[in-house]
Amino acid sequence: MDAEGGIEMAEFQEGTLDTLMERLCNSISGFDPEWVKRCVPAAEEQIQQLQDILAEYNYTIPAAYLYYLRKMGKDDGGLLERELDFCEADIDTVLELQNEEDLEKGLFCFAYSDPFDIGFYMKLSSMDDNPSVVTDWEEKNAESFEKYLFQRAFHMYQESFAHSHFDSASVCHEEKDKDECRTCPYQWITAKERMDWVAGTAQSYGVKKVWFSDQTHFICYNSNYAFEIKVCEGYSMLFCCNDDKLLKQVKCSPRSKVFDTISKLWGCMDRKDG
Repeated sequence: MDAEGGIEMAEFQEGTLDTLMERLCNSISGFDPEWVKRCVPAAEEQIQQLQDILAEYNYTIPAAYLYYLRKMGKDDGGLLERELDFCEADIDTVLELQNEEDLEKGLFCFAYSDPFDIGFYMKLSSMDDNPSVVTDWEEKNAESFEKYLFQRAFHMYQESFAHSHFDSASVCHEEKDKDECRTCPYQWITAKERMDWVAGTAQSYGVKKVWFSDQTHFICYNSNYAFEIKVCEGYSMLFCCNDDKLLKQVKCSPRSKVFDTISKLWGCMDRKDG
């Protein structure tokens, strides 16, 4: 808490991979000092058991995930459970999740959401200590496991704000003129094109993304707000703040178009920052 009783502004620290857990714990402890006390490392015997399974397919545990296991592999204090409301990611579950079909394709399942029947995987490589994260259908969910962890930490930070606003829009798969459909033009049908549009719009207002953003997540924050746009299958945005007046400024337009909301949001954030 700050001197006025509000939440402390988070500082999500960037650094080398060998400092991953130290940086992650320091970042979350800045706004939730009790969280790290709930973390329990995985037993070395279970880590070795997982290593033996992966070795059968000529893989080793990626360094980024090994750091995670040795710090919070038994219980991560709810860090990964926030994915899709409830996700199982403890070492006991992870050992049960491994199967020949996934591992032969180089996919290591490290978390599973039973209510949604969705698995989260790392794409294994003998040369990659910090692999990308994908879903069941091999859609990229995060550029690296490190960024995935910090994105989950950012979601914890968003939950600490008093107010939030969510909006989303699908992508039209019919070819249209750009002026006909501002929300989902055909020209922006790929995730990269959608992210390029978001990044370009943000740049025009001087809004910069944080280091753990990637090709599907645009994330920014300051002492006034915490904001994320996802561009996986369409567009979704979550804006969080403590100022109800600021929240009203970023509410959906009467047409309920996510592009209108985002464009309006950049302007509100620009004025607030100034």
